[in-house]
Amino acid sequence: KQWYQRRVREKLSEDMVSEMNRGLAGEESSLLMIPTYIYNLPSGKETGTYLALDFGGSTFRVILVKLTGGEPVVQCEIDHLDNEMKSASGEKLFNSLAQVVARFLQKENLAGQEIPLGFTFSFPMAQQSLSEGTLVKWTKGFDCSGVIDQNVADLLSNALSKIEATKGVKVVALANDTAGTQVAGSLKYPNCHCGIILGTGTNAAYTERVVNVKALAGKCSEEHVVINMEWGNFGERGHLADLVTEHDSTLDKSSTNPGKQLYEKMISGMYIGDLVRLELSDTRCSEALRTAINGATLDGRLVSDCCNVDTVTKHFPGIPISDVTLVHEVATSVSDRAAMLAAAGVVAIWKKRDRVPFVAAVDGSVFIKHANFATKMRETLAIMGCNVTLEVATDGSGLGSALIAATA
Repeated sequence: KQWYQRRVREKLSEDMVSEMNRGLAGEESSLLMIPTYIYNLPSGKETGTYLALDFGGSTFRVILVKLTGGEPVVQCEIDHLDNEMKSASGEKLFNSLAQVVARFLQKENLAGQEIPLGFTFSFPMAQQSLSEGTLVKWTKGFDCSGVIDQNVADLLSNALSKIEATKGVKVVALANDTAGTQVAGSLKYPNCHCGIILGTGTNAAYTERVVNVKALAGKCSEEHVVINMEWGNFGERGHLADLVTEHDSTLDKSSTNPGKQLYEKMISGMYIGDLVRLELSDTRCSEALRTAINGATLDGRLVSDCCNVDTVTKHFPGIPISDVTLVHEVATSVSDRAAMLAAAGVVAIWKKRDRVPFVAAVDGSVFIKHANFATKMRETLAIMGCNVTLEVATDGSGLGSALIAATA
């Protein structure tokens, strides 16, 4: 365990910085390092009414933001996609999203009005401008046909144009949730130069000098740009090989994208429950526990609960005391490793930014709701001498998308 911690602290961040530099230079890298075309962070003086559609998984949100130069007024409606929608056609998916936007506008008595919309699309995409981006690949269990290599802003615009209530909605900005989280964080913390998502999936964005970005250098007069790292794919080129366990490999091989998103599979809420199940299945636990874990849905929330020994029996009633201790130890071990790995990624960004202190805005259920995750991340940053402050940005990606639309 000590060797593992030392390896993460001493080498992972250096390897990630190397991949960041390669990605920015347009060389082969596990990190896409995508320019978001967000050059200006909000001043706080923006005014107007804006919509945001925040889509990055089974749960998505429609958000109405009213900016008056002070504290934003935010109204939000949460909706859910059926599991079958994850493998439906792209047309069906975007039509479904548009219908939810239409119902929201009708409810708010805004149907038919002209409103700018910022679209948070939290899947890997290559952006060509602030309002144009093509899907590189699906993640998080999605596999909708006809979307890869297509401009997702156009797909949403086409779906909105078919409905009378949304014909006045114009998609003016496209952003990843991490970029949106950073932008929202900068409204409250002027020194916010990083956005991180630690939820169902994981990713990060940060402020980079334009001169370091080959795709932009010499092509624009701006000094800085927000970069979408797509850090969940770190490890694809072997940098995590000595940190991947037998259980990591088993999980990866049974996933929908073997060999991809390895860093994400070691950290995010979509996978840590399965890692706990695999580890427990490999121990000499009682038959009662073995039956229970095979029949239970081990998600991030359950893993969090099991990090408290007193709540293990809430999920696994009737198991022996020795198994209660075992579940607690495994859940804590998997969670602590995930937090440590995520912290090492933050250290990489800090090093890339010349070790200058900054604020990182963080959103996502794992960071916000897990019992020990945020504490363990902060402890790891302190041990590594990293002067980055982690601040919660609840629902930051949606507000950020609207703010990006306001500055478009």
